[in-house]
Amino acid sequence: MTDKIIVHGIECFIKKTGRNSLGITVERDGKVIINAPLTADHKAIERFVWSKTIWIHQKLSYKSDTNREKVRRDFVSGQGFLYLGKSYRLRLVNNGKGGFEQKSVLTPLRFHNGYFELLESEKEKAKEHFIKWYKKRTEEQLRLRIPRYEHRIGVSVKDFRVLDLGNRWASCGKKGTLNFSWRTVMAPIQVFDYILVHEMAHMIEKGHTRNFWSIVSRVISDYEEHKTWLRMHGVELNI
Repeated sequence: MTDKIIVHGIECFIKKTGRNSLGITVERDGKVIINAPLTADHKAIERFVWSKTIWIHQKLSYKSDTNREKVRRDFVSGQGFLYLGKSYRLRLVNNGKGGFEQKSVLTPLRFHNGYFELLESEKEKAKEHFIKWYKKRTEEQLRLRIPRYEHRIGVSVKDFRVLDLGNRWASCGKKGTLNFSWRTVMAPIQVFDYILVHEMAHMIEKGHTRNFWSIVSRVISDYEEHKTWLRMHGVELNI
């Protein structure tokens, strides 16, 4: 169960786990999460938040600035949709077959000759079709790219899932299952790889420790660049 406290006007949500120390995460939507040990009491948590007030306000100000313009895409011909960092226009088309044939299956949405093509009759379900398409592409990239990094990091990924993770790009489950947002495949491939390596590194080191970042930098030396790109452009990765 997640508790909530307000300290110095800051609404904080407390998430208790088996960790040993207190930590703070400011999500992309500005939600403040206090990660606390199971034994931590509210007074200790409040003191900790008080000590981090300036830092939290700085983070909230930064989040507000980078997310000031929410992306809004309409499902009309000419609208651009992202795939691996590039924008491709949508074309609404009529198709007498009731769909586009791909691998002996009819589909209402396809990526063809540099365009997204969607059946005009399926416009009302366009978002659903796009999400399904992005999920499949994310799965394809993960199957292709996970083997490239397993040996370099020293882990073996047993399973992964592509989900709607809200404001998170990815996560590493307790049993080593990696979870990825379908939005990740909208980012440039270098950024996609950073997200992947980030979660694979968590299979060794759960926290964002010095050792964790050492693992990441050993594989992606310019990871800070991709981390910054996500902070600045992550809001654009949506439909």
